[in-house]
Amino acid sequence: MKRFYYGWVVCIAGILVLFITMGTVSNGFSVYLPYIMAEYGLTNAQTSSLVTLRCLVSFFAMLGIGIYYNKVSIRVGVGIAAACAGVSFWLYSVAESYPLFCLGAAISGLSYGLGSMIPISILMHRWFVKHRALALSLCASGSGIATIVLPPITTAMVEGLSIRAAFRIEGIAVFLLTALIILFLRNSPREKGLMPYGQEESGPVEAGETAPTRSYSLTARAWALMACVSLFMGALANPGFSHLSVLYTSEGFDPMVIAVIISATGVMITLGKLIYGEVTDRIGGCRSSLLFGGVLLLGYMLCCLAFLRNTAITGATVLALGIGYPIATIGPSVWANDMSSPDRYPTVIRRLQVIYAGGALVFASVPGILADHFGSYLPAYMLFSAFLAAALLFIALAYRETKRNEMI
Repeated sequence: MKRFYYGWVVCIAGILVLFITMGTVSNGFSVYLPYIMAEYGLTNAQTSSLVTLRCLVSFFAMLGIGIYYNKVSIRVGVGIAAACAGVSFWLYSVAESYPLFCLGAAISGLSYGLGSMIPISILMHRWFVKHRALALSLCASGSGIATIVLPPITTAMVEGLSIRAAFRIEGIAVFLLTALIILFLRNSPREKGLMPYGQEESGPVEAGETAPTRSYSLTARAWALMACVSLFMGALANPGFSHLSVLYTSEGFDPMVIAVIISATGVMITLGKLIYGEVTDRIGGCRSSLLFGGVLLLGYMLCCLAFLRNTAITGATVLALGIGYPIATIGPSVWANDMSSPDRYPTVIRRLQVIYAGGALVFASVPGILADHFGSYLPAYMLFSAFLAAALLFIALAYRETKRNEMI
């Protein structure tokens, strides 16, 4: 009887990491934005600035993430990152004014920057040769699961208790999950006396590494293209998603309806990530990126029709956004794997994720600024649609450039 592979336990720990460091501080936090605005009298720009500050800190955290993980192991590093999320929610729970919310947002940025896809991608690269994209997708589903369960729970707690109580309860839950992560996560197969999953089918390699299949790296032109793609994806996946709640609030949707919309999108994101991983393993990163990117583009274009308050259009928006979002969150890991040699993978994924964080930072306040100017969040989603169309073109060109370089 074949023994259960511990790498799948590490995947579960990875799910918890991304549930906290991406799901609670980013996707789940978006539900709080209208309540913070109403409860504390913040303007649209001030509310958006909380997202901006989180993105700013996460950007600088990612710049230093190589040094960080040279000093501590991934297990310890992501444990600290997850604990930062708990601290941020405690600060939100005691905040009386805008400055303390800013401090909480800054600490949540540390959580996102030090504990999101970069360490988890490296971890899955160590543990898996076979089914690597699926393993990444399973881990990435953590943020989608947070988007499913947190909006209705958060809304019910805020409406039934108070916003302070909701922040406090969520912070306690984060600390408990952090303890589980530290208990079960392992840095590499060597710590359990194992080899990477599927390594026996790829030939012998050094312990903790995967078998090299390519000897080329990104050309300058491909780097420029993928830098633009990562920049656009950062704007789409972070500010784009974070402002969905205020988009629908500004168009007159009921708070519980908005919670259902966000939660349903989370269901589809989770499903979409699992589908994306399996499809990518079967048809490759280029085709899957164009396929799922096209679906996401449809979703953003439908966001621009939110003013119609049409049930069918809203349902189609949820479906398209959920199925399409995996390209934004998992895409950089897949592109780094496809376009670089194994020894360069950590460097490439780190750089793509830093640029991704830069995109989130640069555009974090844009939706609020445009809303203050035009009286609507719709222009922001028109802009995001244009960004995504350009990103899909650049992805196709970058893969063509990489293929040409491989043949030289």
